[in-house]
Amino acid sequence: MAVETGSESQLFVRKSTGLVREASALDATIFNAVFSAPVGATLAWGVFFALSAFPGSDLVTATIISFVLNVPVLLMMGLLASSMPRTGGDYVWVSRILAPPLATISNFGAAFSAMIGATFWARYFPVFALGPILVTLGVFFNNHTLIDWGTNFQTNNWWIFVGGFAMIVLMTAILIAGTRTTFRWQNTFWIIASVGTFLAFVVLLFGSTDTFRQHFNDLSGQFGAHGDAYQAVIDKVKGSIATSPQPGNLSVTVPSIFVIMVFMMWNWWSVYLSGELKSASNRNRQLSIMFGALTWDVVFIVVGVLLIFKVAGYAFMSAVNTSPNAAYVIPSGPWYHFLAALTANIPVLTVLIVGSFLFWSLPAMVGNTFMPVRTVFAWAFDRLLPARFADVNERTHSPVPAILLVMSLVTLMLIWSILATTFATWLALGVLAGVVTVVIVSVAAFVFPERRPDLYQASPANVKWAGIPALKILAPLAFLVMAFLTWETLAFPPLAIQKPENWWQVPAFMGGIVIFGLVVYYAARAIRRSQGIEVDLVYKELPPE
Repeated sequence: MAVETGSESQLFVRKSTGLVREASALDATIFNAVFSAPVGATLAWGVFFALSAFPGSDLVTATIISFVLNVPVLLMMGLLASSMPRTGGDYVWVSRILAPPLATISNFGAAFSAMIGATFWARYFPVFALGPILVTLGVFFNNHTLIDWGTNFQTNNWWIFVGGFAMIVLMTAILIAGTRTTFRWQNTFWIIASVGTFLAFVVLLFGSTDTFRQHFNDLSGQFGAHGDAYQAVIDKVKGSIATSPQPGNLSVTVPSIFVIMVFMMWNWWSVYLSGELKSASNRNRQLSIMFGALTWDVVFIVVGVLLIFKVAGYAFMSAVNTSPNAAYVIPSGPWYHFLAALTANIPVLTVLIVGSFLFWSLPAMVGNTFMPVRTVFAWAFDRLLPARFADVNERTHSPVPAILLVMSLVTLMLIWSILATTFATWLALGVLAGVVTVVIVSVAAFVFPERRPDLYQASPANVKWAGIPALKILAPLAFLVMAFLTWETLAFPPLAIQKPENWWQVPAFMGGIVIFGLVVYYAARAIRRSQGIEVDLVYKELPPE
């Protein structure tokens, strides 16, 4: 049974959201950590792209710089989230401080970025998790059927769709079951995945290059390689890779910052939990959640990178991630978990390490689907969308119509991502959708004290440093971080646009987000005005809890 919407005459759809504050600080911290940079999954695919795209990249330095860049953004977001802890996050802040049309732009930017992320993690499950584990098990147990299945999950469009769609269906069912159930699944899967990742770290810590090299050569020999396959992989592309990191070479380390930030710039994502987070108005609680997640990501990405370099070597990791490399003949891709397991080459450890990576996709999808669902809900609650999308199930406290709409869109995006050849570009451009959000929020944060003194004075955001409002310092710094990320996509085309002549894609993409947000707001306002409802009045006050 759903919580019914109110009459057309009242300001909001109804007098309360129907959502319940069920999320704990631990739920929110894990929510941020797995949304921003699920350590195992990020290592499995994300960071090593930089080694081939920008030879000599120093991933450790790039990660540490990324940590510093995140600080002003998180502080700004934490102050705003504790001041207006409502479902919708930036949509509520921007609409109440600046203007409703800017709020729909910023909120759509975040929601679109999240749905691109949800599509990626749905694809991740068959391509980077299920496929590799089947191949690995097939190799170890000499089962060619498992190898064929695993190869299909990594390369065949139909198999990829089936695997990705299975994850979408599971995620839909979990979201409908309610916030408490969602976080129970998130936390359980995160624990299992983290244990497997830490086991990989232990194996690498006690492993050696000689042992890894021998195991790699032996396995490669089963698939037609001869002699020192390890060195052959390096020699095959030695003219296009670096053999050691070059931290002083800004032309390769600076773009690596963007690669890290693709995954790690989202540790403020718990702002979209504010309407369902316990004690969400506590400033220290909001900040501890965000910085706890950021610290977790940074420490374990750095540890993971250093350990794989210790065992496999920088040159090998650069070479094996350079595609195509004909000297690499093993059916499974050179994913982090596969190479870590190969270091020990013990069947039970292989199953535990590689198998655990099956569990990263679901917790990563939680934040990527939870947020756009709350966007649809918040817009419907403020009457920008049909009221049915603000309906909440009385038993589970979940917005079922909004969930079904968002997950249907993610399914369509999954199909498109499989058929199109530009999904990698859109994944990178998805960062720019988040840039649009943070830029608009930065403007709202900067003018908050003057524009809405009635909300600011008694809020947790009313903090001064040397007599200056903290938001006056943090907002410009956050703005500059976003400007830097945008510049990187133009200065280093391989990050997103591939070729310099495609520079127009960056302003076109960001401009498209602006146009869509404006269309949504003004179209909704015109429709509601024809019904005798003035939606502008909604934004004069904070929405009810």
